[in-house]
Amino acid sequence: MERKIFLTVIIPVYNIKSYLEKCLQTVLCCNLKDCEIILTLGKSNDGSDKICQDYACRYSQIHIIQQNGTGLSNARNCALNIAKGEYVLFLDGDDYVDSNCLDWLIAQLRNKFFESDLVVTDFRRLEYPACNMRDIFQIGEGTPIQHGIDFLPQMLRKRQCFWNVWRYIFRLSFLKENHIRFLENHVSEDVDFVTRVFLAEPDVIFSHSPYYVYVVGRGGSLMDSLSKKRLQDTVYVLKSTVERLRISKFRYAPQLIAQYQYEYLLNIALVAEIAPEDRRCALELFEDWQHVFAKSPDPVIRQAERIIKILGIWKTSRCLHWMKMLRRWWLRSFPKARIKR
Repeated sequence: MERKIFLTVIIPVYNIKSYLEKCLQTVLCCNLKDCEIILTLGKSNDGSDKICQDYACRYSQIHIIQQNGTGLSNARNCALNIAKGEYVLFLDGDDYVDSNCLDWLIAQLRNKFFESDLVVTDFRRLEYPACNMRDIFQIGEGTPIQHGIDFLPQMLRKRQCFWNVWRYIFRLSFLKENHIRFLENHVSEDVDFVTRVFLAEPDVIFSHSPYYVYVVGRGGSLMDSLSKKRLQDTVYVLKSTVERLRISKFRYAPQLIAQYQYEYLLNIALVAEIAPEDRRCALELFEDWQHVFAKSPDPVIRQAERIIKILGIWKTSRCLHWMKMLRRWWLRSFPKARIKR
C-alpha cells in the first residue's frame, strides 16, 4: 500500500551549487516523516546535479526529476504534475529556511490546527554583502493567527511585495481544482500565480511564522540581474494582472491593484538602470502608464501621476533611481536605525 504524503516540497535546481546544501539541510532538519521533496533539475553545469543525486541516495524523501522545458515556472509545473502531498510548498534552492519555524508550521497543518486552502506567512530578507537581516513582517509579530480572507487588506497596508510563492503553503487539491499553474516563459510568474490564487477565493490562514529566509545581493540569481527581457516580462505581467483584477468581482481587487500599481511605479526606476541600447524599448513599455494608474486608491500613485505629467517617464525614472540608491545606502550604513515591524 502506497504511503500517504502530507506535504510536497518543490525545489527547482539550476546552477546553485554554492547554496543548495544549506537549503536542503535546513529543510531536512524538519520532521518530514510523511513528506516528499521534489528536486526539479535544469541543465546545470556547476555540479548542482551531483549534490542532488548524493542527497537522493541518502534521504528517501528526496526525488529527482528533469524538467521538460526551461525556466523556473516550467520546473515548478513539472513538479506539480507528480506531486502527491496534501499540501505543497515552493522553495528556491539559493535561499533557506528557519527549520524550527517551518517545523512548527508543518506540525500545525499535520495536527489539523491549521486546515485551509492557503497559509500565508511573513518572511525575512538577508541582504549581501553586509549580511543584514531584514524582517518583512506584513502580518506582524505578535498578531494572533487570522482565519479568513478578510485579513488580506490588513496585510496589504504596507507597500511590500506579498506575491512570492515561497511564503505560502497551498492545498494541492485547491490548485488543481482551480487549474492554477505557473505562467511559463516569463519572469514575475509569482505575481500571476498568487493573483489567480486569491481570485479563486481560498479559505486562508494568516500566520506570522517567518520560516523563509530570502537571500539577495549575492549576484547570479535572476532577481539580482536586470535585462530587457526581465523588464518586459515584469511590466507585461503587472499590466495584465491589473486588467484581470479590474474585471473581476473579487471584493479586495482594489487593494491588490494598488500594490501592483506601486510595483509598476518602482519598475519605472529600472529604465535608468538598463543598458543604454535598451532604453528606448524600456521607455516604450511605460507609454500607457496613465491607463495602469487610472483611478488608483493609493495617494502615492496619484502624486506620481502628477510628477510624471510634469517630468515625463525618463526624468521620473532618474529621480526614482537616485531615491532608491539613497535608500540602499541608508539601510547599509544605518542598519540599526530600521524600525522593526
